[in-house]
Amino acid sequence: MSFANFIVIQYRLLVEYIPLLKLVFSSLIAFAIAFFLVYVPLAILIGWYDYRKFAVPVDTALVAKASPWNRDLARALILIAEGRNREAIEVLRKWVE
Repeated sequence: MSFANFIVIQYRLLVEYIPLLKLVFSSLIAFAIAFFLVYVPLAILIGWYDYRKFAVPVDTALVAKASPWNRDLARALILIAEGRNREAIEVLRKWVE
């Protein structure tokens, strides 16, 4: 419902007040389809980039600094992902003993 509301507002503010866009998008349906075809891939791309480059790495670094357990766990997971299982066990051994 909010997505439909957003499209109607954008149509009203953009298309009805800009004559060039009114020629391209003659109806609300045409605008909604074009908007959807551009918005969904762009939102996925921005979300993926944010996940890989911005929010998650920064949050992980901050959590690792705040808690030694989280730091060692993150280090062990990285080692496991690299196939260095014995080193990962050594990193976590102090938490078991």
